Amino acid sequence: MDEWIKQNLGSAEATAPVDIASLVISLLLAFCLVFIFAKLYIYTHQGYSYSKSFVHTIVFVGITIDLIMIIIGSNIARAFALVGAMSIVRFRNPIKDSRDLIFLFMAMAVGMATGTQFYFFAIFFTGFASLIMLLFHYFDFGEAAREAMVLKVKIPEDLMPEVESVCGQICKSVSVIAIDRSGDDKGTQDVIFEVELAKGESRETLLGSLMKISDNMSVNVLVGESSVSV
Repeated sequence: MDEWIKQNLGSAEATAPVDIASLVISLLLAFCLVFIFAKLYIYTHQGYSYSKSFVHTIVFVGITIDLIMIIIGSNIARAFALVGAMSIVRFRNPIKDSRDLIFLFMAMAVGMATGTQFYFFAIFFTGFASLIMLLFHYFDFGEAAREAMVLKVKIPEDLMPEVESVCGQICKSVSVIAIDRSGDDKGTQDVIFEVELAKGESRETLLGSLMKISDNMSVNVLVGESSVSV
């Protein structure tokens, strides 16, 4: 292993500098392709966790990786130097959605392809990945068909059977997740249900039916559709 390192590092001469035209073409192509990913991210994003700075990050990651690959070229010494330099950087910004991580990886892949002058591969990958992303978006691929809700109901203990009966009539499935009896408020309890509405029933119908049971109760919807993310 030591002999292999000595041979390769010893023979690692400075690679020929990239001409300005190739540099400009590579960076512009990388920018155009990752810009498509950025626009695609904006168009297909769902939920409330949208970040303008993350969209900018997608673009800058792509063109930065492109330049890194141009600088490294086939020089092993530069590759080891880059690893050492990057090891001192610590990235502590959490990624809230695994889908965001995929966009970063796609931008890095495009930057690596353009930086090593695999232009056709970069263009083909961008078109192929964008097509799949649009198909997933239009056809709601992976969206759960069930519409489950989590309800927190504060009720007197003697009304528990009636609440379960109403939920059973309107919902296809009812599950009790937790029951909390507070010592400060005797005779009442907080009950958390996971319910799935029956076909043709609405959330308003369920809430209205529960509120008719008693004036001495409260109903809160804690979780709605699965497409909402924060």
